[in-house]
Amino acid sequence: MTGIGKNFKQYARGLKIRLKKTPYGEVWKDQTLDNELDFYDELYKNLPLLHENFIDYVKKKNDLKTVLEVGCGTGVYPIKFKELFSGMKYLGIDFSETAIEYCKKNSDFEFTTGDFIKMNLKKKFDLVFSHAVIDHVYDPDAFLTNIVKACGKYAYVSAYRGYFPDLKKHNLEWNNRKGCYHNELSVRQIQSVLEKSGLKTNEFTIREQPNGKGEKDPKKNVDTVIEIHRETGIN
Repeated sequence: MTGIGKNFKQYARGLKIRLKKTPYGEVWKDQTLDNELDFYDELYKNLPLLHENFIDYVKKKNDLKTVLEVGCGTGVYPIKFKELFSGMKYLGIDFSETAIEYCKKNSDFEFTTGDFIKMNLKKKFDLVFSHAVIDHVYDPDAFLTNIVKACGKYAYVSAYRGYFPDLKKHNLEWNNRKGCYHNELSVRQIQSVLEKSGLKTNEFTIREQPNGKGEKDPKKNVDTVIEIHRETGIN
């Protein structure tokens, strides 16, 4: 084989490897615990105003007995802010088995591994919350629909990639290196999904929330927050 032919074969093999699609969520499954701890800690630290807003939000609710967190990661809330859920029954769900095992070893709350979109939870929770998860899922509409199904009274969902009131439809961009999507969520489409899920327009709010990132681009300094507040609680 000539040098040119050999080099081309090596190039083609390398290109094929790069073009091979990483299975969804594979990177999260393969992450070491140290990497996951760093990832979730940084995610929390980089959005201080968002988390301050959420903590204030929870503290103002005096009728919470059951809580579901979708995408609990390595337990920033159930471990570092466990007093926030004092006297409540908390369940944390995450795609990463490594993260869930860590939570189980470091918290007395309940945790389970799974793909929330494919789950069929029979139980309703007084509060369902999720931070920086809908940004990466393969079906944001199905994710939101399941949030509504699990929501008995309140829900708080944040998307950290920005606030996009002018988008007609979600913009889903596949990131092959990370094996997940980077989503820009359309406010119009979110509203449509919530209404189709049976919510009245006065039972939800879609708003921009300052996150405290301190980026030069002002568009990166706000997140999307979806709040659900049912008129009548559902058990």
